[in-house]
Amino acid sequence: MTSQLKNATTKLDPILRPESIFDPTDPNTSGRVVALTLVAQTKRPLAKIPEFYGAGVYAIYYRGDFAPYAALKGRDHPIYVGKADPDNPAAKDAVSQGTKLSARLNEHARSIRKAVTTLDINDFECRFLIVQTGFQKSAEDYLINFFKPIWNSETKICFGLGKHGDSSETRVNKRSPWDTMHPGREWADATAENQKSRDTIIEQINAHLEAHRPYADIHEIFARFTEDMHQLDLDRFYTPAHGVVELEAVDATPAPNPTP
Repeated sequence: MTSQLKNATTKLDPILRPESIFDPTDPNTSGRVVALTLVAQTKRPLAKIPEFYGAGVYAIYYRGDFAPYAALKGRDHPIYVGKADPDNPAAKDAVSQGTKLSARLNEHARSIRKAVTTLDINDFECRFLIVQTGFQKSAEDYLINFFKPIWNSETKICFGLGKHGDSSETRVNKRSPWDTMHPGREWADATAENQKSRDTIIEQINAHLEAHRPYADIHEIFARFTEDMHQLDLDRFYTPAHGVVELEAVDATPAPNPTP
């Protein structure tokens, strides 16, 4: 009886109820915030990353003249994004996290330095952000989905930068697309067969960058980010009796400049 009375009272309640509530601790939300904060950081030369404490996320940018990457030059769009997990999964400060983030960036720099016939380490820049333990994975996921970088394995085009080499028992593995495009790592050059031909990789890069045009600058990135946040539909309300109710919005069209 009490339950029935409560249900009846709820149905008669005229006060609007939000369809959802903004939860900053939700992994998807925190991932967006961390990713946006990363993009706001100053770019640093990848060739000059010192050793420092901390784990977190990073983005690598290319500004060189390698023809297949021409669409990225002059754009604020990473060629690769990633994360570095802490040494201690319970770490609460940067020192306890270890030097994982700087180590990961320098590991990538070493791989790029070996690709002397196609790449120059001085053509690479990076952004990085040391984050509280536990937030790096959701941020990386959002960054990959947002930018779809051509070197990330999830994009399935020119992956393999993060490979550490095959053991003698698995040397029969095919060469990664990254190593096909950028020979120089000894263990990869010793591999007999490519996963994909160079021509196929270039075709896929061109098609991908045509379908997902690189962001021009941080303003374009922020505009897309705010659009994503708006799609969370946090401004919708309802009543049990009448269903969804949308609040009236203010016209956001800029007012014309007054004539003198």
